Amino acid sequence: MKRRTLITALAALPFAGFGSAAAAQDQVLVEVSKYLNQLRTIQGRFTQVNSDGSQSTGQYYLARPGLIRFEYDGGKAMVIADGINVGVLDAKSNAGAQKYPLSATPLRFLLRDQIDLTERNLSRGASSQNGQTSVVLQDPKAPKDGTMTLLFSNKPPALKQWTVTEKTGAKTIVRLDTLERASGLSRGMFSIEAAARKMGIRS
Repeated sequence: MKRRTLITALAALPFAGFGSAAAAQDQVLVEVSKYLNQLRTIQGRFTQVNSDGSQSTGQYYLARPGLIRFEYDGGKAMVIADGINVGVLDAKSNAGAQKYPLSATPLRFLLRDQIDLTERNLSRGASSQNGQTSVVLQDPKAPKDGTMTLLFSNKPPALKQWTVTEKTGAKTIVRLDTLERASGLSRGMFSIEAAARKMGIRS
C-alpha cells in the first residue's frame, strides 16, 4: 500500500448557450469553484487506487480551510493535514511521522479557504461528458509537480474523485465512495502529533 502517493499526488454544469468553447470552459470553472466553496465540512468513505493497481479503503474527514484526515482501514495508518503540514503516519514503519508542507502537496487545491479555479493558468482544461465533468489543475509555478484532475457528477452535483498524475506518469486515484455533510469536527481530530501519540509513532 503506497500511502505516500496520496499526498504527492476532494451543479449541473452548463456548457450550452455560451458563445465560445473558452467562454463555456470559464463558466464551468466558475460553477465548480462555487460548488467546492460550499463544501466546508464533509466526511465519508474513500478508496485509494495506487499506480501499481493496489487499493486501500478508509474514512475521511475534511474541514476547510486546511484540514483533512484519512483513516485507513485496519487502524495502522493515517494521512492528516493540520493546516500547515501533511503528516503520513504508518504504525508498521520505524521512520516516525513523515511531514510535508501542505503548500507543496496537491491537497492545497481542495483545502483553500476560498477556491478560485479561474486563477490565471491554474486550470489546464475542463470537459463534460457522460454526465460527469472533469477539471485538470496544475500549479503554474511548479509544473514539475504534475497535475491533479477533479471529477464531478453533474446530477446530483458531487465531487466523486481526484487523480494525481506525477511527472513520471504514475497516477494515484482517490475515489470518494460517499460524501456527507459533517458537523462537530473538532480541531483536535487534525492534530498530527496527537494522532502519532495515539498510534505509538514518533512525531
